[in-house]
Amino acid sequence: MKTVKPRRPHGRWIYYVLYEDILWPCPVKWEWESSYEAWLPFYYSPTLEFIAGDPAKAVKVSKTRALDLPPKRFSYVS
Repeated sequence: MKTVKPRRPHGRWIYYVLYEDILWPCPVKWEWESSYEAWLPFYYSPTLEFIAGDPAKAVKVSKTRALDLPPKRFSYVS
C-alpha cells in the first residue's frame, strides 16, 4: 500500500548558516526523504555543497513582516 506523504511546505524558505563568522542566508529546496518519511530542507552551503538541514531551523520568508514578530519556523503538525 502506498503511504500518503504530507504536502510540501509552501513559500520561500531560508536556512541561516554561520560560516567564517558570517551569517549566510541559504535558500531552501524541500525534498521528500522516504527513509525519514518527511520533507527535509536542502540548501547550498557557502562552500557550494548541497546539504540537508534541520527542518526546525528553516525560516519562512514573508513579503510583509512586522518588525516586532519573530520569523516563522517550520514545525510538523502533531
